[in-house]
Amino acid sequence: MRLAIIDDHELVREGLRELIHSRGNSTYDVAYAGGSLVEALTFDLDIALLDVELGPGAPDVAANCRDLISAGVATLLMSAYDDPVAVRSGLAAGALGFVPKRVSFEELEAALLSVAADEMHLSVDLASILASGSEVPDLSPRELDALQLYASGLKIAAVARRMDVSPHTVKEYLDRVRAKYQRVGRPARTRTELYAQASRDGLLKAHESRS
Repeated sequence: MRLAIIDDHELVREGLRELIHSRGNSTYDVAYAGGSLVEALTFDLDIALLDVELGPGAPDVAANCRDLISAGVATLLMSAYDDPVAVRSGLAAGALGFVPKRVSFEELEAALLSVAADEMHLSVDLASILASGSEVPDLSPRELDALQLYASGLKIAAVARRMDVSPHTVKEYLDRVRAKYQRVGRPARTRTELYAQASRDGLLKAHESRS
């Protein structure tokens, strides 16, 4: 089976390539190891081991999965981080499983075999990520506006001017956002933590696309 290892970190992809070859595994031929989905698709592939995040400027994981799957390439996601929103997005686009980069080679091989057989690879890691991915706070439109503007780097006074409300009202919106994140077990006390959590949930994309 012709395998592509698509990852924007050279040490990761070349390390995986060498590991597969050093094990004397005749099941896979690593046809491509690189950071470009476009280049990968110039090869005749059966399976892709796709990093969830290919770096700044790259298409999101759902778009990458759709391109691979439309080319007939069975896709397994991998990442160094547990990112429920991205993993769920990739699965919805047709990926057949997810493995964290900390797994053993034996676990990776089992996952690849499942995906090659067009079967979903189920694991404790995937179950945990999908469960945590459902814990997204339900924000009102005004709370979301305040969060997006504040997380973009604006001070509370500037957010208030953009929203045409008082700074006190903006602070109330942000306090509600923090309380809702706290209730789902994901504390976000600082601006940096708010940005990280909201970005993980995909809540900043609409604002960033308008900016």
